[in-house]
Amino acid sequence: MIIEDSNNILIINTAFLGDVALTAVLTQRLRNDYPELVISVLTTPTGAEVLKPINSIDHIYILDKKGSHSSIDDTIALAKKLSDYKFDIIISLHKSYRTSQIVKNIDAKVKMGFDIASNKRVYTNLNKYKFHLHEAARYQSFLFEDFIIPRIELNINTEEKNYIDNLLLQSNYVEGNKNIVLAPGSVWNTKKWGNDNYYELAEIIPNNYNVIFIGGSADKFELPSRSVDLMGKTSFEQSYYILQLADVLITNDSAPTHFATITNTPTVTIFGATHPMFGFSPLAEKSIIVQNEELKCRPCRIHGEEVCPLGTLECMNSIKPKHVYEKALEILGD
Repeated sequence: MIIEDSNNILIINTAFLGDVALTAVLTQRLRNDYPELVISVLTTPTGAEVLKPINSIDHIYILDKKGSHSSIDDTIALAKKLSDYKFDIIISLHKSYRTSQIVKNIDAKVKMGFDIASNKRVYTNLNKYKFHLHEAARYQSFLFEDFIIPRIELNINTEEKNYIDNLLLQSNYVEGNKNIVLAPGSVWNTKKWGNDNYYELAEIIPNNYNVIFIGGSADKFELPSRSVDLMGKTSFEQSYYILQLADVLITNDSAPTHFATITNTPTVTIFGATHPMFGFSPLAEKSIIVQNEELKCRPCRIHGEEVCPLGTLECMNSIKPKHVYEKALEILGD
């Protein structure tokens, strides 16, 4: 084992937000096994917001790829400044050329990256990228032979909780009802089950459940009147609290699936153009995957296509709200 309890370790992950969220599965494992470690993460500005409530991370550093570090020269300058923190070990969970330039320009004795990383010669230790594993398991495989999903410790500010509690009080939220949270958004179009399907699902759910919609402002659409609309109104930290209140989350193969891993919220994840075999299935207990396994055209690719190549999006359109609701009931035990 390369790592020692006294080490100062930097983990780099500047990928999509769901990938960044899964970093917590590694940092919590490290914290549990090596409590004296100093654990830092380098990520994007939005990634920093995702990881801010994670107790197992001591320091977060920001790579602003679209702003102050947009050029390679600025990125290298940041890396050289990070050398001042005297890291013993760097683990790069991201495989891009920009990340390899960062790793190259930070002083550290051990530099670990995946064997499929761009410019992989900058790493002192290459870890095999095992395509059959879950992404979180691939992260842990740098340092561990087995894969454990630890209970991730969160620190959510009381003010953030109060903010959400007040929003709920001002809405259609009914105290004592079970909470079904719906997260319809995704960066990738063919990962979206569709607003019409989520609308119909919300209409099917009986009145003895609270139906809470979460997501960004870009995800907003007209919702059924009885819904609790929190879309565009919450931070990532506040969203974690909502997921802690949830009895089940229903979402696409997208970032909320992995946020629910952090809060261990039972999850129904809908896969269309993508597939769980790529390593991004839900890890929360009692989770269920919904997909049409009869179609030969799927998966398109790891993130799907921008537009369905066949023009039908049958992989999503063939999944009916009633079926998804029945899967949620399996989790709820109702």
